[in-house]
Amino acid sequence: MFAALYFKEWREKALVFFFELGVLVALLAAPFLFRDRADVQEWLVYAILMIFFPFAALVLGAAGFETESGQGAWAYLFSRPVSRPTIWLSKFGALLSMFAALWLVFYVARAVLPSVAELAELPGFVFPMYDLGTVFPWWSLGLSLFLLMVAFSLSLLRGRQFNILVVALILGLLFPAVLWALVVSRTGGLMAWLAPARAFRTLLIGLILITLAFAGASLLTLKRSDFSQPGKQLRTFVGWLAAFLALAATVTVGSALFIPVPGERHLDFIGSADNWAVYCTERGLFSYDAASGRVRWLTKRQNALSWFNSIAKDRLAYTVKKLESRNDVTQEIWVTNTDGTGQKCLVGRDTPGAWLPDDSIRSLAISPDGRTIAILTESVSRHEKLKTWRTATLWTVNADGSGLEKRSLEAMFPDGPEENLYLAFAAWAREGKVLIIVKRCSREPVRWSLWAYDLERRTAIKLRDDAAPVSWWPLNPKSRDVLAVRHRHGDEWPGTLALLNLASGEETEIAGVGNLRVRWDPNEEKLLLIDRRKGPEARESSVLTVYSLAAGKAIAERTFTDLDDIYYGYWTTWMPDGQSLLAIDRKGRSLRILGPELEDAGRIDLPARIQKPSGFEVVGDKVLILASSKKSFRGSLWRFDLVKKSWKRLY
Repeated sequence: MFAALYFKEWREKALVFFFELGVLVALLAAPFLFRDRADVQEWLVYAILMIFFPFAALVLGAAGFETESGQGAWAYLFSRPVSRPTIWLSKFGALLSMFAALWLVFYVARAVLPSVAELAELPGFVFPMYDLGTVFPWWSLGLSLFLLMVAFSLSLLRGRQFNILVVALILGLLFPAVLWALVVSRTGGLMAWLAPARAFRTLLIGLILITLAFAGASLLTLKRSDFSQPGKQLRTFVGWLAAFLALAATVTVGSALFIPVPGERHLDFIGSADNWAVYCTERGLFSYDAASGRVRWLTKRQNALSWFNSIAKDRLAYTVKKLESRNDVTQEIWVTNTDGTGQKCLVGRDTPGAWLPDDSIRSLAISPDGRTIAILTESVSRHEKLKTWRTATLWTVNADGSGLEKRSLEAMFPDGPEENLYLAFAAWAREGKVLIIVKRCSREPVRWSLWAYDLERRTAIKLRDDAAPVSWWPLNPKSRDVLAVRHRHGDEWPGTLALLNLASGEETEIAGVGNLRVRWDPNEEKLLLIDRRKGPEARESSVLTVYSLAAGKAIAERTFTDLDDIYYGYWTTWMPDGQSLLAIDRKGRSLRILGPELEDAGRIDLPARIQKPSGFEVVGDKVLILASSKKSFRGSLWRFDLVKKSWKRLY
């Protein structure tokens, strides 16, 4: 009986379908009449996506129960030996197949006609912060299906098709508009600006659930209403729709608050100092005290924007972007002790004076004694195509919030603003009295340089051209006066590794060309080099080298072929004694201890629940390991006690 009703609907609605098909074919063929008018072709394709399909869906949906509502043929319809839900499904199935046929014609035209394929993407039209048009115009298809369901549901209530079209159009545009207004407002957490992926998913879930709400209200009204009483029928429909919309709103809000999107949940190390380690999750900043084994929640995540962080001694400085609205963004500097006490906003919306609203914070560094915070801000002077000219300003502020001071960096910009500038802190030197800044300018040829800013003399002096630090994250917490640098010529990679004495300016080359990573030992007397080299058979191996500052030469070296990831700095680090090393062996699922001569000195097996180690830090007598999971978006943090030889999951 379902098939009979289905084909009956096709016969009755065939005129409407073929009329819409003719309009679609005419719109697709029209660009051939305007071969020399690209703008006309573009608007014709946009008209198909933005006007034709939504209105075609409205007309088809409004025709769903037009005959029964207009002619009062409900008794005849219900006299058939078939259930009311089957009637509903057959009618909607017929209309849905007609609408699918129209989209199939468009899809074929899109595959055959390049001009249609290029313009049909219309990236970012509905959702500017999220690219919706990379493959197919799903936004148009989704909106059209939504309007089809709204019009079909309302056709139960009125016989006049024009009235249905008007009301369906109003409701069909009202609900998406309300959802959009929520995700861009403070009520919706400014999701569109802070978390575009989450906002898009919330918008999509909301529209799907509203569509299902209309479908459920329509189906239950058809099943339970007495169609001889239009007023009661309308009240039944509104009652069911209100209940389903409330449920849809609850589920949509719940998905936005509690269900993460891929890549949203994260777990990253910020840095470590003394017996403290700080890590960041989507919930905020946490610290771990290796002495007591306690984890402290330092601050909640205030938005989805990234932070700049710096840790030294027992104090952490970090940045936050406060959004009151899309065009009202304030950058703030906060400081807190690693035990969770002393949290304070140093520079922000409610503090006097600071950088201009259009300036952006580019780098942050707290002094080795934890008393001074240095901030680099950038301002844009002009844009030109893909190029941007910037200049920078250095600020310093005391950890108690006093002494905010602007310091000029004019010496670094003798010719004015620089093209595509990159500026960042590299290290503290001279017992925290000098800041080392790395500068990169992309004007051809690309130029790198190292600068020293003396905080007492308020002067900036160039140290080296064509040089950059091997690693400036995390910023050294002990203010060594020797910096490992790599000589660079433009963007050629890699370069020669050398040690630069920041006090005397003397430089000592310690390694040739290679993919180098470095790590200082806890006493800053030895340097671990991790190089990637090719052997006689062109097989690539990881080479570990320990360089001694006192001896002025490499004192140990070992080649590995079984530690695929060891050349990354995160996979090898110093033990607390400053003599032995710790390396992750992912193939052997273990931590390998290497002695002073880089010989195998021990092995720590990883728990079965650590599926994929992705980084680690040694803090005091504890080893902290990050692990990622293939089954969930959330990573985990594990602790191994080197004294008690025990594992514990911290997060």
